[in-house]
Amino acid sequence: MTTACRGLVLVTAAGLVAAAVGVRAAWAGSSLEPAALRCECREEPMNVDAAQPRFQWRSQAVDPQRRGLRQTAYRILVAADETLLQADRADVWDSGQVASDQSVDVRYSGPPLQSHTCYWWKVQLWDQDGQPTAWSRPARFCTGLLSADEWVARWITAPGGEAPRALPLFRHRFALAKPVRHALVFICGLGHYELRLNGQRVGDWVMDPGWTNYRRTCLYSGYDVTDRLQVGENALGVMLGNGMYNVTGGRYVKFTGSFGAPQLICQLHVTFTDGTTQIVASDPSWRTAPGPIVFSCIYGGEDYDARRELPGWDTASFDATAWGAAAACDGPGGRLVAQYAPPIHVAERLVPAAINRLESGAYEIDCGLNLSARPFFKVRGQRGQQVTVTCAEQQGHPWEGHAYTSTLTGEGEETCVPRFTYFSFQYLYVSGVARPEDAGSAAG
Repeated sequence: MTTACRGLVLVTAAGLVAAAVGVRAAWAGSSLEPAALRCECREEPMNVDAAQPRFQWRSQAVDPQRRGLRQTAYRILVAADETLLQADRADVWDSGQVASDQSVDVRYSGPPLQSHTCYWWKVQLWDQDGQPTAWSRPARFCTGLLSADEWVARWITAPGGEAPRALPLFRHRFALAKPVRHALVFICGLGHYELRLNGQRVGDWVMDPGWTNYRRTCLYSGYDVTDRLQVGENALGVMLGNGMYNVTGGRYVKFTGSFGAPQLICQLHVTFTDGTTQIVASDPSWRTAPGPIVFSCIYGGEDYDARRELPGWDTASFDATAWGAAAACDGPGGRLVAQYAPPIHVAERLVPAAINRLESGAYEIDCGLNLSARPFFKVRGQRGQQVTVTCAEQQGHPWEGHAYTSTLTGEGEETCVPRFTYFSFQYLYVSGVARPEDAGSAAG
């Protein structure tokens, strides 16, 4: 033990190696080690809104060949600062040694947690011989808004009261006077949304949030945007999609109906390095304008007119004087609840198995397997030229009721991919373009 402690305080490169060896030697008597830490069934969640979140971990053997191993006790530390955990200290909660083999749904039992705050935790185990393990690596979880009263943001929509055919864009410019310590943003955009901050997309989730009965439940997501903010002017931008919230029809539909025009609620919590805070919340001071998506139906496809793009619309320097004011609305009525279901990501991008030119001049793209996905391709063409993509599960039978169109700007290579719709297919039929380059599909 003395050797291990001496190793831990060395700071040279060689000393760090000695420290690692020393720690392993100190806990060599334990046959287990904790791994795969999760909070509320997720890895490092950003929007935990449970007052007593549940922890879980996996007890794994140090030596995979050993059998008959089991956990007999655990100890959890929760801290507001990761550096405290590195010193095996907890300023929020120390469970103490608990005699139990439980490793799933272990409830937090410390003082009340604060909303929009990040916490770090780690766990230590005892094995069947009563030997303690080394501490796990620290894991993080961030709370969402633990009370409905903490939502100061308002639901907003495009003015007019009816769902516009062109999907709306929203933006809001705001200033930060001091350096940021951490910042969390929470958003529910219905039916779907794409969140942007200072010219960049926030997160890589697609088709978010999940489908619910919006009159009962609306799911919100949380993101850590600390590194995206800057002292001075900043800008939030949101593009909304119809999703399951507003089924417009007009092409293929599996059902019809609408909860109303697309709308959103967004709240950014900023904590500065001096401990003071600032909230940026959606309200009628936000600005809105029609975007380049001129038609979108969850199963009917999507039409994108690149000529309507507004470069820099999601940056602080953009001139939005021609944009109108957003309209406050009542929201669909559902309670805002943190989304716990795993988000949808682009799982992979598939290279076509074959591309064949048909007698009609269109191209048939064989993706190699049948899957639920979105087409993705790059093309060049003239301004105003329209590229049309239809999907098919069977070769030679494109489904005309589900189509993607993209109207080009004529400015070099252009990327075509729908945002708020998907379909199942194996074959894509592309017309209105010379041989599509870099064509394929992006699976969700």
